[in-house]
Amino acid sequence: MKNAWQLYFSRPNKRTEFLFTIGILTLTLISFVYFLTFNENRFGYVFKDPILNLFEPVAISEVTFFITYFFAIYGIIISFREPALFVTLLQAYTIMTLFRITCLYVIPLEAPDKIIPLKDTFLQSTFYSGRENLKDLFFSGHTATIFLFAFAFRKIGIKIMFLFGASLVGILVIVQHVHYSIDVLAAPIFAFLSIKIQMKLKLN
Repeated sequence: MKNAWQLYFSRPNKRTEFLFTIGILTLTLISFVYFLTFNENRFGYVFKDPILNLFEPVAISEVTFFITYFFAIYGIIISFREPALFVTLLQAYTIMTLFRITCLYVIPLEAPDKIIPLKDTFLQSTFYSGRENLKDLFFSGHTATIFLFAFAFRKIGIKIMFLFGASLVGILVIVQHVHYSIDVLAAPIFAFLSIKIQMKLKLN
């Protein structure tokens, strides 16, 4: 792994590109924190979700948290072994976060009526600034992040595993009424677009 990173940084401008990527991602995430505070305090549209109306919510935060971060951490470990892939994911995640800011601004939604807030220790201590964010809705960040890994990985076995994990996370947040069905259905679309835009721009 060390040799892979040494070889990557030995290529022209790759060290500068890596530092630039980290810098832009950091600024984007900091901006996202402030945006979520703004977004939480404005009125949104009420969406009558025909799927959520079929069943009562079930509190399964611990299961959702475990599965989401299992796949996220595993994905980071796998991708870190391949510097170009790791940087690709950082850049695509930056693009996806910008998509999320845009979508949340353009399509503000009120939380589902029977929402059971998702207990996510990581989000509450970082992006959510210690509070429960109920309007971080369209589109599902938990679901999209795992799909992003799935679309970036080339090995078919790993790709299928992450597609399954992303689909499972999407189902779990719907079961708890944390997200509307449209939030989850849109997640893979924006994850796919983020990877494609990164490749189109040849950022890495």
